[in-house]
Amino acid sequence: MLKSLYLKDFALFEEQEIRFGQGLTSLIGESGSGKSLILDAISSLMGGRCSSSNIRQGKDRYILQAGFDISTNIPVKEWLIEKGIQNNQKDLSISKELQRDGKSRIFVGESLVSLSLLREIGSLLCDIHNQNEQLFLLDKSNQLEFLDRFAGLNPLREEMRSAFNLFKSWKKKLTELEIRDSARKNHIESLEFQIRELDLAKLKPGEMEELEKEEKLLTHGEKLFENFKTISNHLFESEDSILAQFPGILASAEKITGIHDGFSSISQEFKEIYDRLKEIKTSVRNEEEEIFFSPERLDGVQSRLRELHRLKKKYDRDIDALIIDHESWKKELQTMHDSEESLDRIRKEYNSALNNIKILAMDLSKKRRSGLAHFEAEIQKELEFLGMKGARIQIVLRWEEDPDGELREGEKNYILTSFGLDQAEFYFTANAGEKPRPLRKVASGGEMSRIMLGIRSVLGQTHTSQKLLIFDEIDAGVGGEGAFSMAQRLGKLSEISQILVITHSQPIAAVSTAHWKVEKFQKDGRTISKATSIASKNKPIELARMVAGKEVTEAAVAHARFLLEKKAS
Repeated sequence: MLKSLYLKDFALFEEQEIRFGQGLTSLIGESGSGKSLILDAISSLMGGRCSSSNIRQGKDRYILQAGFDISTNIPVKEWLIEKGIQNNQKDLSISKELQRDGKSRIFVGESLVSLSLLREIGSLLCDIHNQNEQLFLLDKSNQLEFLDRFAGLNPLREEMRSAFNLFKSWKKKLTELEIRDSARKNHIESLEFQIRELDLAKLKPGEMEELEKEEKLLTHGEKLFENFKTISNHLFESEDSILAQFPGILASAEKITGIHDGFSSISQEFKEIYDRLKEIKTSVRNEEEEIFFSPERLDGVQSRLRELHRLKKKYDRDIDALIIDHESWKKELQTMHDSEESLDRIRKEYNSALNNIKILAMDLSKKRRSGLAHFEAEIQKELEFLGMKGARIQIVLRWEEDPDGELREGEKNYILTSFGLDQAEFYFTANAGEKPRPLRKVASGGEMSRIMLGIRSVLGQTHTSQKLLIFDEIDAGVGGEGAFSMAQRLGKLSEISQILVITHSQPIAAVSTAHWKVEKFQKDGRTISKATSIASKNKPIELARMVAGKEVTEAAVAHARFLLEKKAS
């Protein structure tokens, strides 16, 4: 329920707060006084269009705020929890601030939200109907929703919506995988070839470096052997080699030391050199023995190196990195093969989800057709009550054919949506005996208003609405007995729904619980609109003005008082 509306620097409104209660509230006043601006403000707060042209001249922004009682509005509470918006369980504040540069700030509770989120919660809080927004009634999805609400199919409809969203999710995944499947198969072939090639290569870490060292040794083996032989001859193999001469050197040094003590250190150095040379002799001999020269081995090493260089160039990475990639490709290949199982699994999930929505859609369509005639009959009763005797509504349900449709029935395919298989269209005739034609083509503005009120009245008999219902000049084009019937229906509907009407109809104003009069006046050379709550004692005069204008007669006041007393009784 809407409890309050605050406007600041919004069009002709300087600053205004309007309080609302249960039942039916009428906004009355002369044309152009600003009544529709109040509707525009509510519409903007519910996610409707907003424009910086509505900022009061001379101001840099406007501020709108609405307070709602949501203590019994379960859908709104669930939405707030789903979106993670902190709020108490009783009251909800929605505010919007729009600046001249077009920048806006929107708050739901204390949370800053986007316009799309505002539209979502706005649709749960309020329905607005006016002469310029008859598209609501003409929208086929809304027409289908009316039927579903009347037939009590909302739970099944919601189940269908959830199942369809799940189906779309699996369909998207399946399509993406199937598109990638060809590329995946090509990639698998490439991986398998690369892995086979590297399996055959039997790469080892550090192998290339070791082979390059071996190649160098094998290539220069003969020269190495000659030089090692020269070192061996001079060091220890020939009769006059260094090591063969050293015992004599050491003996002479010993003799010198026996005579000259100062030579002892030099004699010791000779001994150390001799010991070191013997160690070198052992190392040289070992190295010499390791020297191996084989043309066959050299060919083998060079052949292996050519293969390693080819792989290195082909894959543009060194051998050690290629060994790591080899293992990585094996894991990737396994994953790619696993994805085949994933594709099969997703295809099964897709088929299961498709089968589920087919069952739900057929069930929903069957139950809609079961409730169709009763809904049409109830609307016709309401239209007759609202002065449209002979008028008739016919609801046509169709399945749309499409070669790519998900449901195949007989030889044809049909489109499935989140609403199921059915597409609804209201047909209408205002005169008995005439063939009904599409509502969007034949109904006048006044007829559309009464049809909408009739539908709302029928739905109100079985559903208490948690939404605020707003009717903007629903009485346009309706007078006489029709206006009284419309007033009676609005009064009845307001017992289960909060309603706000902008009206020029005295009978509708008379059945209203509360009245706000919107007036326009001059202040400091500027035009200002202001809404004033009408006290009970002043209601007869204000209602009389609705038909008598400025010159209110006693008869007009008496008639207005009669209407008010009739409503009270």
